[in-house]
Amino acid sequence: MLKLALCLANLIISFTLFQSTYGMSSEYKVGQSVGASLNFVSFDNLNPVNQTASPYDNQTSNVQKAAIILFDRGDHTHFTNARPILDKYGFKASFFIICSFIDGNGYYKLLNGSEVLDEFDGPMNWDQIRTLYNEGHDIESHGMQHRYLRNLSSQDLEYEISESKACLENQGLNPTYFQIPSNRGADNATILKTISNYFDFGLSGHSKLMFLNCDGWINHGFKTRSYKHQKDCNPYSVEGLPTRTHKYAIREWSHDRYHSEVNNNFPYLQPHGKEISNMLFSEFVNLVETQKFYNERAGKIVAIPIVGYHGIDKYNTYDTSEELFEREMRYLYDNGYKVLRLTDLGYDQNENRFYIK
Repeated sequence: MLKLALCLANLIISFTLFQSTYGMSSEYKVGQSVGASLNFVSFDNLNPVNQTASPYDNQTSNVQKAAIILFDRGDHTHFTNARPILDKYGFKASFFIICSFIDGNGYYKLLNGSEVLDEFDGPMNWDQIRTLYNEGHDIESHGMQHRYLRNLSSQDLEYEISESKACLENQGLNPTYFQIPSNRGADNATILKTISNYFDFGLSGHSKLMFLNCDGWINHGFKTRSYKHQKDCNPYSVEGLPTRTHKYAIREWSHDRYHSEVNNNFPYLQPHGKEISNMLFSEFVNLVETQKFYNERAGKIVAIPIVGYHGIDKYNTYDTSEELFEREMRYLYDNGYKVLRLTDLGYDQNENRFYIK
């Protein structure tokens, strides 16, 4: 019993030190309960390699905190609703465009066969996209028609990827990233080879953090399959098989995917009501603060959260409201985060790792 009591005391002291070290205000406190007897912030994946070592060993006081903001599919609300908020805080972001949807009208359905993956009401037009580009935002490719790459013939695969780049280049844009539709296909050698023929980098899959060396599991104890067995970002293992996380499978955290999970878990709450918004904000704070554990321990930035959004409005149960989006951007601004575009990352070909330019 004495040993158990001592263990519990140590846990309480450790958690208190964690909160005081990060200096969070009551408004943004990670782990706070929101709603009826619910705690929405978890510390899964916060598993150091050496469980006895302090997470603050070798920390430096001037380690920067960073986040990358990206937008998926080219929704018109990215320009009308998200852009003014980004401008307000001086942030630049990366926008992924489905080329054949631009300048279209009507209600779009993204399909996987007959399954409706997502729906949205109206994309941006080319003038809006060029305005974003001229203002310093990234404009990147999310495919020509957002087709499920694994189901395509070699000819259709080539078209979906190559024509999406040509389409953007014809508008005076310079895409270097390809986001794989539906996040499926980065483990396929043919798909990877086709992407690499036209783009320098790619996105696929989900993770709370993107480790610049893709070594989250081995060197940092970030226990997720996304980084298992990897020491660098080489797209292929020594056996010649695709790795899980690499330069064509950079991993994001989908704000709207988490929103969907919360909606499913709490169907009796209004999708954009105060309770849901507080849950989403709490998880957002947990996400961006999680990097400090690894960056301060390493004495430099080794991990960055990449936060992905779809629509910024109130009309779709999976989109993010303008109020919540501004609250999250203000949190980054007030707490000294450096907000990056994907093109602010460089890549060391010799060491197969990313770095901040």
